[in-house]
Amino acid sequence: MGGEYQHGCDICGYSVATSGPWEFYRDETGERKWYGHPSPCSAEAMERGVYGMSGTLFCSQCGVVSDIILVEFKKPHENNASAWKAYSNKDDQKISEDMIICPDCRNTDLILEPIEDKEVPCPQCKKGKLIGTRGIMS
Repeated sequence: MGGEYQHGCDICGYSVATSGPWEFYRDETGERKWYGHPSPCSAEAMERGVYGMSGTLFCSQCGVVSDIILVEFKKPHENNASAWKAYSNKDDQKISEDMIICPDCRNTDLILEPIEDKEVPCPQCKKGKLIGTRGIMS
């Protein structure tokens, strides 16, 4: 399920927050809207269904934090539970992991959750490394 994460520099104290994955739907015009978690936040959300999952990700190259679509389904799912079951089903997706790109620098190395097997340099001091911690999980 979705969660919130903090990534802090072990030298200068720089910190950045990420979160997700979170459900979204599209309104009549195609605009992406917050679906709600763990249940729909509105009658419109309930009626439209879950179109995909998005998250607030950190770019390890340029340091920008962006709201990024992680998965968009080929067809909307009726509810959160159905969407979460389909989240890792590649056959049900029209957007895949290799399409997740920083809108500023086009880097594909974006961070959502803490990474334990890779050092991420601090974008502020360039000397420290970011240490990730898990916050609220839902």
